[in-house]
Amino acid sequence: MESNFFRTRALFWSFWANVIFFVGMIGYLLMDGLDYMRPDTFNASISSGIYVILAAIFVVDSTFQLLSIWNTNSSTHRYYIMVFSCLCDKIGSYSYFFGALFLATAFTTSKTIWTCNTIGVCGFAIGAASNMMIKGPSIFYTCANIFNLLASLLYVLATFITLSPITQLMVILGDIIYLIDAILYMICWFSDRQSATVQNEQTILITK
Repeated sequence: MESNFFRTRALFWSFWANVIFFVGMIGYLLMDGLDYMRPDTFNASISSGIYVILAAIFVVDSTFQLLSIWNTNSSTHRYYIMVFSCLCDKIGSYSYFFGALFLATAFTTSKTIWTCNTIGVCGFAIGAASNMMIKGPSIFYTCANIFNLLASLLYVLATFITLSPITQLMVILGDIIYLIDAILYMICWFSDRQSATVQNEQTILITK
């Protein structure tokens, strides 16, 4: 996995986690936007199926995040915060996935679906809040963490507000913020890659 582009295994997994995050948020923004502006674009079955796929994408994303942290040195700045945040995202993504799956299959009651979705968004919010506990290594990380928290809180509010148009607009706004957040995290990734490149070059110079 290690190469000239992916300097470490952690960078390899985090790169693909960021890519999946970006792709997934484009999908959610498109679906939520269409659901608000043109609700008859897809029938209920197709729409529910697409949401299941999108939720599954974030299950994969949280797995890649976990693999990235697994390959990160435990002495790294903010390591244990990252572990806790990743576990919250893992719980959140699985809960959100089951909520989408239950809705698509009509397997259970609407209350159970709501509970799954609520656990999911709360998991994302707790993970995002934990990232704010220790300052990030750069301004881009700080901005990305702030955007991540704002988007997750909008999702939480949308879960508890029952006014449909307002709820949909809050979700769409959350999608937009999450999409910007995905771009910021990708910028952070390239910054981390540059740091890893410099450290590798310094190590080579020392060993010569």
